[in-house]
Amino acid sequence: MSSAADPKDKIDALVDLVDEGYGKILIEQLLSRLDMTAKDFIREIDELVNNLKRNAAAQEELLDRIRQREEEQARTQPVDEPPETEVTEWEKRLARLEESAE
Repeated sequence: MSSAADPKDKIDALVDLVDEGYGKILIEQLLSRLDMTAKDFIREIDELVNNLKRNAAAQEELLDRIRQREEEQARTQPVDEPPETEVTEWEKRLARLEESAE
């Protein structure tokens, strides 16, 4: 049992108002356009999914490169010695002030 709000019933009612010769053509045109719209939608979704896959693969590759660089840096830096840092002019002045205060 179909309700009065059923889209197919509404379309059938509208087609009945149009001459039978045109009604069939209108339905065929409507179905053709719906089919094209569905195919276009599916194609666009497929493209979006493929783009997401490519982006995810590129992101994973970049993360792997970053991890490899961090591992290489960890291997090349001596564990016992902290990395050398340049003493700034401000730090030199502070050291002189501390020495003169003693």
